[in-house]
Amino acid sequence: MLKQIKLTAYLFICILSITESFAQKESRLYGNSPYSALGIGDIFSGSSIANDAMGGTGLSFGNGITVNTINPALLAKNRYVAFNTGLRGQYKTLSNETLSQSDFGMNLSHITLAFPVKTKWTTSITMQPYSGVDHEARFTQTIAGTDKSVNHIYKGSGGLSKAAWTNGVIIGKKLYLGAEVGYYFGTFTRDTTSRLLVNSDDLYLRYSDRKSMNGFEFKTGFAFQQKLTEKWNLNIGGTYELQSKLNGERLRTYSTLYDQGNGPQVIQKPDTLSLYKGGITLPSRYALGFSIESPYKWTFAAEYSRQDWANYLNFDGKKESNLTANEKIAFGIEYLPKYTSTKYFNQVFYRAGFQQVKTPYLVNGTHIKDNSFSLGLSTPLAYRSVSYIDFSVSIGNRGVIGNGLVKENYIKMSLGFSLMDTRWFLKPKID
Repeated sequence: MLKQIKLTAYLFICILSITESFAQKESRLYGNSPYSALGIGDIFSGSSIANDAMGGTGLSFGNGITVNTINPALLAKNRYVAFNTGLRGQYKTLSNETLSQSDFGMNLSHITLAFPVKTKWTTSITMQPYSGVDHEARFTQTIAGTDKSVNHIYKGSGGLSKAAWTNGVIIGKKLYLGAEVGYYFGTFTRDTTSRLLVNSDDLYLRYSDRKSMNGFEFKTGFAFQQKLTEKWNLNIGGTYELQSKLNGERLRTYSTLYDQGNGPQVIQKPDTLSLYKGGITLPSRYALGFSIESPYKWTFAAEYSRQDWANYLNFDGKKESNLTANEKIAFGIEYLPKYTSTKYFNQVFYRAGFQQVKTPYLVNGTHIKDNSFSLGLSTPLAYRSVSYIDFSVSIGNRGVIGNGLVKENYIKMSLGFSLMDTRWFLKPKID
């Protein structure tokens, strides 16, 4: 038992020690995206890799092997110590009416440690990205009355990460309730750099806007399971996330850089234009789903969620006209051939899904949409093992070509590990 407690403490320390890594690298999870320049950037799903393969569904069902990070209530299904982690990446092609480019991004997707406290109570700690900003745009402008030009570079990076403590309990035999307390933290940096050609040398003028944010989040969840027949259950689940107020500091600076062939270097201390405190307000969110399930055989799920980003308040306490309601409809299927079989491939979970998302971005009067199909599977690490390797791939597109917009065609890839130990917290017996 002492060895197990030490390992738990070690894993917890590891989660805390990578906080800085999440804070600095969440934006590289999915690579360059012009739409991440709006609001707080791209909002990540927060689902496990197994749920990714089912279109991101998971509000109403759980198998007790993968830790459910969508609905805190279903954490109660995990009756043994479980450790989940993984990588997510995306290859995309961005196109407008005249240009096209490709990009790739990958990063750690999440780290979760869950363990039972009592027979009907399970708790977990999780670290994962919440949003990411990653965009860069360039254009050249001729100086009036000269043959000289200025190259402007607009670049954004950073985002928010979330550390969460989650608890799920079973009430009776059918009702699951849960709550999550999260802590957001992160930094957004947006630079505007102008490059001038002076005496055959490169001179750069850079305006930087840096916001450091942090604040708490609270989410509740429920799930209810009703037996329909001897083999089939009807599951209903939902979550509600309260509005969150994040506080922070905003620093705006102006600097001059010089390039002598080794890259731009600051040639004098940046001038501080302003430094002040403020905050942003994240809107509330609700989600509801249901599923028809034959335990450890078939699962058919459908879900809906909504978050109205028209209620988002930026650092200056103002609403942003290019943000609107974010809505998602998702469907997922899971199939396990025969859990009691002695054949390896009969113990593999096969999954597929679809989701249609109205993103919160409203650009040039067009509400940007994101549609994708997904496939995946979870394979046991060994024969009759309750630890799995999770795979997921999604193919989709976001945005449109025309009206000054950009279309993204992407392939998202995920690889994760769901590791479970059934021997933890068992009382030793002496013969």
